[in-house]
Amino acid sequence: MAKEAWMDNTHLRVTSEDGTVSYLYDVDAKGARTCTEIVERQSDGTTSSHLTARALDDLFWGGGNRR
Repeated sequence: MAKEAWMDNTHLRVTSEDGTVSYLYDVDAKGARTCTEIVERQSDGTTSSHLTARALDDLFWGGGNRR
């Protein structure tokens, strides 16, 4: 089962059962989740962070342009 941890009132981190992948979600007032970051943990202890397409759209165009 995935582990969920609230970072603050609007951000939720969900970690995979084996702890190798975590997803950061932006949560709106209605409870809808938008994934903004994916972090992968390698066996050598390093991590790779990836922004989602939605996060890149928000970065360039602002967060108010959601459909």
